[in-house]
Amino acid sequence: MADALGPPPLTRIVGPRSAAAANSTMSTFERYYRDLLEWEEVPFTPLISEWANADVQPIADDFAQAIAASGVRGATVPIRSGSTNQSIGNQVEDYFVSHIAGRLQRYRIAACSGHGYPDRQLREQSGSRHFPLELKATSQWNPSDANRRVLTSSSKKLRETFTPPIHHLLTTICYDLDGGDCRIARVRLDFIQPSTEVGVRLEASVSHRILSSGRHPSRTI
Repeated sequence: MADALGPPPLTRIVGPRSAAAANSTMSTFERYYRDLLEWEEVPFTPLISEWANADVQPIADDFAQAIAASGVRGATVPIRSGSTNQSIGNQVEDYFVSHIAGRLQRYRIAACSGHGYPDRQLREQSGSRHFPLELKATSQWNPSDANRRVLTSSSKKLRETFTPPIHHLLTTICYDLDGGDCRIARVRLDFIQPSTEVGVRLEASVSHRILSSGRHPSRTI
């Protein structure tokens, strides 16, 4: 996710301090972006804002009905032979998006061109607003898992694509591996807030533990 030019990026890790993040410093998303802009020598602009309940529930509801209508939960994802764990995750993400994209009624998932965070954006069907949307796939959700999940490390793409207020949505697709089959088990939406805790390690990631204990809205569908 790092840019080819410029100073080394600050990486954001969402998760409590642990052996896996022994070299990280705990912060919040709001403080991280403030420090990152200083590091990048870019004038300050607010890169994360509070989600309003009036937005959280409609998005969660639209995802819920799209997941139900598409039948993607419980569906078997075709996985290429010899795939690595990272490749399996990418295939699960692509399968999920391709199957719910046409079922969303109030929003749509769009590409977010360029390297770095976010991979995609969630756009209103009837308005002009759009939100950073990051997808992660995992073989299980463990609230005590403190392994870091890199989220963002440079503000360039975010600054060039979105204008304040910027609301971030992290979507985690949980899948089960049973023999040779890969099935989508559940989907978690984390509506990241400025106060959401993260670990800073010249990169950015999340863990299941911090998302599970976070005070931001979330929905498991």
